[in-house]
Amino acid sequence: MSSPVIEARRVTKTYVMGDSPLHVLKGVDVLVKRGEYVSITGPSGSGKTTLLDVLSGLLRPTSGEILIDGSPISKMDDNELALMRGKTIGFVFQTFNLINRMTALENVMLPLWFQGISLSERKARAEQVLREVGLGDRMDHKPMQLSGGQRQRVAIARALAVDPDIIVADEPTGNLDSVSGATILNILDELHEKRNKTILMVTHEKYVAERAERIIHIKDGLIENSMLVKRKSSRVKGDYK
Repeated sequence: MSSPVIEARRVTKTYVMGDSPLHVLKGVDVLVKRGEYVSITGPSGSGKTTLLDVLSGLLRPTSGEILIDGSPISKMDDNELALMRGKTIGFVFQTFNLINRMTALENVMLPLWFQGISLSERKARAEQVLREVGLGDRMDHKPMQLSGGQRQRVAIARALAVDPDIIVADEPTGNLDSVSGATILNILDELHEKRNKTILMVTHEKYVAERAERIIHIKDGLIENSMLVKRKSSRVKGDYK
């Protein structure tokens, strides 16, 4: 049996809005195995993005424990937590979060700079992952010169540059047309199937969620159910390779 790579134990997240506390997560238990493909779904306001952010160390829980690779991240200071995220987790966001003044190549090189990797190695690794996502001819383009699907592929390449064990994707197809969205899902499929990456994805689209091996459904800050699914990984032709 695969070992757990992410584990949440009785996790809560509460925000104080004036005098009224807003309980977003209400005692959640989650276990993600190494190499698993998991989607998190739920209605708007259910807490799915907050859960993703807590599981990946972007947010600290109000109470409870998060373990990544067996290490309790609540015991880490901010610098240790940032270092762990930088080495272990690759993030893909709905809004891409690229730096507009930088080229695709420079955007992908950036997380490697934070790890102190030499310029020559940063450039070589960034070029390699951009070619892997089908953007070998777009390396010198800035984000505004790329389509939405191409920008999301740059974001995936940036996530892959550090060779993380875990890919965290928050609505990765949310701002894309159907063909570009299918291209992104195909890439995530390949990362899971061929490179054994653990993928944790938030989506509100049923057909996107069903690309995963397991669907966690959250409602009103509680896990309503967690079920294995027969993966729907049928490829839709896009512009990826």
